[in-house]
Amino acid sequence: MLTRVARDIRNRLRMSVRRLRNRVRLDALQRERSLRVHLGCGDDRLPGFINIDYRPTAAVDVAMDLSLPRLADGSVSLAFSNAFFEHLYRPARGPHLRRIRQALAPDGACCYMGMPYFPNIARLYVERGPGTASEVFDLFNVYRYTHGDPEGQAAWWLGQLHKSLFDEEEVAALLAPSGFGAFVMFCYGYPGDVNEVPVTMGFYATCEAVARAELQRRCLSFLGQFADTRIRLATLEWLPRPAELRI
Repeated sequence: MLTRVARDIRNRLRMSVRRLRNRVRLDALQRERSLRVHLGCGDDRLPGFINIDYRPTAAVDVAMDLSLPRLADGSVSLAFSNAFFEHLYRPARGPHLRRIRQALAPDGACCYMGMPYFPNIARLYVERGPGTASEVFDLFNVYRYTHGDPEGQAAWWLGQLHKSLFDEEEVAALLAPSGFGAFVMFCYGYPGDVNEVPVTMGFYATCEAVARAELQRRCLSFLGQFADTRIRLATLEWLPRPAELRI
């Protein structure tokens, strides 16, 4: 039987080894190119991607602070996240996107999805519409999107807490000054919800200027790999871009 002191020493050694290995991986990542990165992966490991989160879960390839991701300029061909962006503190969202834009290759793209889409959340609550966790969109349904139901993750309550809600103007105001050449926004329903109503949103952005129709085509092509698992494509609606924020 190990004594408490021996267990503490063993645990400290293991932690030191994990940190050293992660530092080596971080350094190696700076030298790689054409990366496909999955940001805020949590416990969800995607094959073909470098899976990144600030928590070193079993799914994580590299742990880092995603407020300002340590990725070399021009090294990323595709940046993807699902149900991640709303967990960043509000002041960190702009710097995060600018850093991702710098990390993208000239022909690179990013797709973020799973963000709470407040206009439909509010409308469904006021109208007593169909819920995602129950038949009616009651206050608990609202809470799951406004706060993220962090009580379900007691060990990392603050990380699970939602720090932002989104609509077209909010997202466009973050993307437009971040240096992207073009972007489209969409909302959709989640497969398996009690009612698959479009209360989450996402965006697809590129470094280069691309016509809206072509950008939508590329976006749908990318999202196809997540059809019926992370997104119900039949519920997807393209969202308008506020005219005053056009680039």
